[in-house]
Amino acid sequence: MEIEIRDIDEQTIKQLLPPCNSCLYWEAPEKYGKDERGEPKTSKDEAIIIKQGWFKNTGSTFGSCGKILYIDGKAAGYIRYAPSHLFEKVTEYSQELFPPSPDALLLSCLHIQSAYREKGLGTRLLQTVLEDLRGRGYQAVETYSRDDANGSSGPTVLYLENGFRVLKKKKWKNAAYSLVRLDF
Repeated sequence: MEIEIRDIDEQTIKQLLPPCNSCLYWEAPEKYGKDERGEPKTSKDEAIIIKQGWFKNTGSTFGSCGKILYIDGKAAGYIRYAPSHLFEKVTEYSQELFPPSPDALLLSCLHIQSAYREKGLGTRLLQTVLEDLRGRGYQAVETYSRDDANGSSGPTVLYLENGFRVLKKKKWKNAAYSLVRLDF
């Protein structure tokens, strides 16, 4: 099994895997989900254009903000991170759960395709990002993780196994969430 991790750029973003390629949960929540007829609010083509814009804008001010993990040349995982103010959905999380710390970067998504889970790939992808951020001089990273399942940023247990600590916990929308943090 050949593993490669690459930054998201104008070419690799086209290789984002489902459901990440059409999910606008963090960057454009008003376009996320289904309309009153049960149809997606945004087509996959429109979603990728919005994602491309987000990555281009964020990359121009922050630098590398996402990576794709490939297994034998096929996209199998995805991770995204940036300063929290660059994610529209943070406003809702700040009001309903708790705000992220102002000194920490936010990891918004960490997804491994189900066929590749339980092989240490989530940890490998996470560690690659942590090394990148540490090398760039950042002090801390946080994420909203799910305690009871695998949410958009991954399960809480993954972060605890990688040195994060729980800052706060709360039930919200029938799920248990933690704000977890790693200080460099």
